[in-house]
Amino acid sequence: MTALGLRWALLLALLGAAAGYGLAGLLRDAPAAIDAAPLAASSPSFPTDPTVEVSPDPGFPALEPPLRVKPERVGSKAFGVTVPAPDGWERTDTDLVESKWAPPGAPLNTYLLRVKIVSGQRLTIDRALEQRRSALESVVTQFDLEYQTSSTFVATYVHDHYRRLAMERFLSLDGSDNAFVTIAVIGRLSDRAGLNDLLERVSAGARR
Repeated sequence: MTALGLRWALLLALLGAAAGYGLAGLLRDAPAAIDAAPLAASSPSFPTDPTVEVSPDPGFPALEPPLRVKPERVGSKAFGVTVPAPDGWERTDTDLVESKWAPPGAPLNTYLLRVKIVSGQRLTIDRALEQRRSALESVVTQFDLEYQTSSTFVATYVHDHYRRLAMERFLSLDGSDNAFVTIAVIGRLSDRAGLNDLLERVSAGARR
């Protein structure tokens, strides 16, 4: 081989080695795929903000399952929903399409059940949930989304200096994708077991 041919062979070898090293670097630094399926947080960490003052929870007994319930109607006879609401709790009708229940004698920021007809919004279940979650997040502090599916979300946040736990579910009740009613339970972290049980029971018993 001539001197010129030897130099060309050496140059090609060096270029090939450099290309192989670069490819190896790209493969080594490529991020792994992440499974983004929603998971319930067993022990969520709260966002820290030293400017947010969090008051102690009201000294009222924690909500314990199961509760005795009875059927209650929200909305009109023709355009409404019947749900199993806690027996003995005090009912407040916010308007014609929304009602709330809370135990008698409980101070503010303890726990409650809220049922609201949302069919007038003409939204799919997932869209209604997204709007509700975004609206809630915009008016509270230290919002932490623990869990979300296409119809339900669970979150903690601070509102009026109290840490709250909210579980909310949107239902169609006719098999369609359109949201007809939302069922929400809101309370303290110590009420988690009772709130979860109440949400499941009210959701399962909701009827047009």
